[in-house]
Order: sequence, then structure tokens, then C-alpha cells
Amino acid sequence: PPVAGAAAAAFAAAGTAPPDGLELTFQLSRSLHDGRFANLAWLQELPDAMTKIVWDNALLISRATAAAQGLESGDVVRLTAGGRSLEVPVWILPGQADDSVALELGYGRTAGGRVADAAAGANAYALRTSEAPYVTAASLEKTGRRYELTQTQEHGSLEGRDLVREGSLDHYRADPGFAKDKHGPVYEQPFDDWDYDRGHQWGMAIDLNACIGCNACIVACQSENNIPVVGREQVGRGREMHWLRVDRYFSSAAGDPEHAADDPEVAVQPVPCMHCENAPCEQVCPVAATVHDEEGLNAMVYNRCIGTRYCSNNCPYKVRRFNFFNYTKDTPELLKMAMNPDVTVRSRGVMEKCTYCLQRISEAKINAKLGDRPLRDGDARTACQTTCPTEAIVFGDLNDPSSAVRRRKASPRDYVMLGELNNRPRTSYQARVRNPNPAWEEA
Repeated sequence: PPVAGAAAAAFAAAGTAPPDGLELTFQLSRSLHDGRFANLAWLQELPDAMTKIVWDNALLISRATAAAQGLESGDVVRLTAGGRSLEVPVWILPGQADDSVALELGYGRTAGGRVADAAAGANAYALRTSEAPYVTAASLEKTGRRYELTQTQEHGSLEGRDLVREGSLDHYRADPGFAKDKHGPVYEQPFDDWDYDRGHQWGMAIDLNACIGCNACIVACQSENNIPVVGREQVGRGREMHWLRVDRYFSSAAGDPEHAADDPEVAVQPVPCMHCENAPCEQVCPVAATVHDEEGLNAMVYNRCIGTRYCSNNCPYKVRRFNFFNYTKDTPELLKMAMNPDVTVRSRGVMEKCTYCLQRISEAKINAKLGDRPLRDGDARTACQTTCPTEAIVFGDLNDPSSAVRRRKASPRDYVMLGELNNRPRTSYQARVRNPNPAWEEA
């Protein structure tokens, strides 16, 4: 079908005729921009917000167009535009426009530096011209080869559970507490309750209405906590080390809950350690390497850890990370100076996870003591909270009735992930409320 609308206008501005077949658009990478950040390993290993692909780019294509071309995700095609050709794997992305394919800039560089040169990907600039810098006509040809793209969305797969909760504005008005657990915990508490009414009790609230899935929290956490980069191969084995992940979900097709709709709604959900009061990880560690402190933090004692990984196996949220190798042993001396001196650099065979930025809590306490004043709300801020551009993440003292986190958790939209397990997480979410323009839904 011929190209219409904004795409046709773009062709007109470029002085070229719209294609009768495929439209190719060049997009800035959410991580590498136009390639200027390709030498930053943190950003190469940062999962794409929609595809969750790392260390690579792919030709994004709709399900209908892929079916018409006889393609599946991972098939390598020869993409031709303006008399130039490029071989690139395809990735079927729900929501991608039919008869339009997209390719991110910034990958496949050959003189970008040590990291950029070692990274994978296809160089979109080989097809881009000054006459058609953003959109052009293109054609695809199957090569018969496959390429294994590395993506992280299914590594901590919890699909089939009620994780992301959302409703319409009308639904919220009719039942403000629609996100609350209706059936209560399935499991009883096997131990005596600890008294958490004394001292500081730390907690976090994440508003799904505010989160835009930008991944800034992931990079901030990696920088703050000396989290290593493991490379494409190790990520492909499910060994990425990010303490915080942002899961992405597409709404399912009508009558087909196993497959995303062609024009889906998208939901994103940051998932750090929940710091459960009844933590399953603590109950299975044979050496008490993961313990609870009096302020409600689920802490790691690295020197005790013997690497059984029982804790990771027993964590229902899949947020614990294991050092399969000593990822920092070859770190140049100059680069070591860039690491945070307040955070231990972990070694091979040790489990690690989100600590609620314990070092920042300690710093806030010291500063308050030196100032001869009590600890105030906002003195202790986690790295993810500090960098979040929409203030979706709030952290603070749950025992302070005036704290922002206490007010956030008082919202009728507040709920905890997998609350039926009776783990009593300190991290909770505020359900998303959608209010689309009715005219858009009818269009």
C-alpha cells in the first residue's frame, strides 16, 4: 500500500517519491543516541526499552509485515535502500506500523573505541544519505541465515501473575482500591513477627503512572554500586548483573492472552529487591549471608557467601545476581578510581543485589549527627530515586508519618507484587490509571 500521512510528508520534504512497498525509518537509539555513546559499555548492556535487546540493534518489523515476508525474529535479511545493501536481523515488535521497518543508528561502528568496536550490530549509516536522512524506500530479501539476538525480557519471567495492575479512570472512580489484593495471603507467617515500630524503617514506593521506562534508574544504580558489565555472551546466558531491571509488558490480543495485540498498550515496571520482611532468600541461606537488620533492610554479608545460589532460586522476584566470574580482575588502575569507594567490589562466587543504597543511608545518618539534628525526610535518597526524571520512585522512612514514601503508600492505588506469598515487601507500587482520549479509541 502507498505511504500516507506524516511519512508521505517526509518523503515530499526530502524530494523523493514514497514507496509502494516498504518504508525504512532511521531512529536514534535510546541508549547510544546517534552512536556518540557507543563506547560506553554501560549503555551497550542497557536493555532497549521496547525490545529488551542488548549489545545489538535489529530491523524492527510488524507481525503482519513479517508474516507477509515469511520472516521470524532473528532471521537475517538483506535490506536495500537507494542502491545500497546491508544485512541485518529482524525483530518483530508489537505496535510497529505495517509496511514500515525501523533501524536504530549508532551500532556496527568500526572506529568508535575499544567497546564500540567489539560490540555487534548493523551500521545503519551505510544506508543513510543526506537526501533521505530519516525515511526512505526499501526492500527486503531473506538470506536464509539466522542470528541470535540477546534480550532480557524473559530472563526473570513472571508472566501469568498479576504483576502490573492498571485500570481506566472510570474504573478507578468506581473502585479506588481496585489494585489491592482481594484474597489475602495464601501462606501463613511461619515465624514470630518482628517489631518494626521502632527506629527508622526504610521502604520504597514506585508509581507506575509516572514511570516512562527510560532506564535511567538502571544506569544510576550501576554507577553507584560498582555493578560490572559482563558482555553479550554472558547476558545471553541470563547472567546480567543489573540490580534493578525494568520489565516491559504489551497488552494481549482480544481472546488470545498469550500474544501481544498488533497495536498494544505498553506497561513498564521497575523491579528492584523488595526487601521483604518475611524474605524467602534468608530462610534458605545455609551460612546467614543474607540477613535482616533492625531497620528492615535485607542485607548481604559478602564475606560469608559461599555461592550456593539457594537465595536466588528461592527469590520469587528474580532480583538476585551471582558473580559467575571475577568481572573486575582486569580493570585498569585508572578505571578503578572511577568506582564508588563506599561500595564493596564483589568477587567471583558471591551473590549480590539491591541494598536500598545502604551507603547513602549511612552517609545521611553521619551528616545528621554532625549537624546535631535528627534525620529528615529526603536526607537519604537512593541512586534510582535521585536520577528518576519523573519522580516515579520515592524512598524514605516508613515510621515517619510525614515522609513522602508514607504518603505515597497511603494511596488507594498502592499494592505489593506477589502479595499472596505473604513476603511482606517493603517496595510497593501504585497502580496505573489510564485515561485515553475517547476520540483516539474510536479512530
